[in-house]
Amino acid sequence: MKPEDHAAALDQPPPAPDPAASRRLYQFGCASLVATVLWFLYKTGGDVGLDTLLGLGILILASLPALQWAGKRRTWFPAFEIGMLTCIAFYAIPLLSRHVELEPYPPTVINEAAFLVLLYLAAANLGFALLRNPVKAPRWATSSLVPEQAYRHIPVGLFLNTVYLYITTFTDVIPADLIGSLRALFFGVGTLCTFILARLLGLGLLSRNATLFFVGNLVIQLLFLFSQLYLITGLSLVALAFIAYSAAKRQIPWRTLFVFVSLLALLHAGKSEMRRDHWEEKKPLPTVFQLPSFFTQWIAYSFESTSTEEEASRTQSTIFERASLIQMLCLSVDRIPSLKPYLNGESYVDIPAQLIPRFLWPEKPSSLLANVRLALHFNLVNADSALTVSIAFGMIAEAFINFGYLGVICFGLLFGAFFKRIAQLAQNASQFSALGILMILLTAWSFQVELVLITWISSLFQAAVVCIGLPLIYKRFTTA
Repeated sequence: MKPEDHAAALDQPPPAPDPAASRRLYQFGCASLVATVLWFLYKTGGDVGLDTLLGLGILILASLPALQWAGKRRTWFPAFEIGMLTCIAFYAIPLLSRHVELEPYPPTVINEAAFLVLLYLAAANLGFALLRNPVKAPRWATSSLVPEQAYRHIPVGLFLNTVYLYITTFTDVIPADLIGSLRALFFGVGTLCTFILARLLGLGLLSRNATLFFVGNLVIQLLFLFSQLYLITGLSLVALAFIAYSAAKRQIPWRTLFVFVSLLALLHAGKSEMRRDHWEEKKPLPTVFQLPSFFTQWIAYSFESTSTEEEASRTQSTIFERASLIQMLCLSVDRIPSLKPYLNGESYVDIPAQLIPRFLWPEKPSSLLANVRLALHFNLVNADSALTVSIAFGMIAEAFINFGYLGVICFGLLFGAFFKRIAQLAQNASQFSALGILMILLTAWSFQVELVLITWISSLFQAAVVCIGLPLIYKRFTTA
């Protein structure tokens, strides 16, 4: 089949998945959940406290939607299910592993923070389950926005994103005032192309040459992104590809996942030394021709930092710390409302402004202001440097800071209901329709739980304008 035929086959309502593959994925998920629960019970040495029970409750409730998705052979993209699973990495594991930053807080504060996560998960699952009666989507939202002759250019979109990353990483060609708009354009297109190609690979519809092209571009993009000494952006890119592939194939690529996680852990071990060289000592970041020596030095630092058992233990704990939001929830519970008042929606007030393009309102409030307000509320940053420091609060903590328990419950209900409604509307839509593309974007954004709500909505809206708004306008003016 030609590449455009592959994409045309994908641009149909998703067929029912293979029963055997779905059953294996469900059984593996159940076995992994039971093994994880037993492991953490074993680690307690018989001392099972309330914090452990709450952590295991988070683990189970966060896993339930994904298990139902696999067991019931659901065909929608698991955007909501992935969003729930992220709570395991950001809340359950740090809690059950006795995260080092939890030490300053008394057990009552830790237990209340864990209960808030449990409450959010219960509300989200309830909101998702209660919305049962699907509504029919309008035709403009379910019909394809992409001309069939454009399907063959999907790999080109991935390549253009690679070129854009090269230009922004190693040159100053793009003026500063255009970077934001171009980032939204190329990141949106790159996200769509990565997801579609990974899904085609999972369905077995990608040729060998196309697979090599896809993997090669991903590797190059990772090298460019990692060369700036940030691992999270590359991790998000690969996570999206893994989600698309696994959702289509109903199988997790364990060998590839093991290799990537091992490399990521190795780079993480030497990251602090590399940042010291290039950030504190002001050594310039590499040019594209210096990447081999740059990563050779990075790997050497990584082996040095893990050469002793003590350093290896320190590195392991650091990895857990980087993937944790539970300490920010503990901070919120500890100080609100006893020391600080509720914000009563103050971090949400600028959300409507994000839906107005900046070229129509050049002075519109930045999406970073919500994070600044939260940081200043707890005196975590100085007012004169607030915009240069980013602190990951997460949306659960933000909901509690604004409206307490009621905020967490309402946010969970709205989150679950919103994702269920979009999944229902997109159930029989074309993959390249407005709703089909929106489901791809929501899947990509579902694991970005460290963001506050306005940043999450703003970045999603920018990508939607490029990936949905522009094709809608094109179709409107080219269709008779």
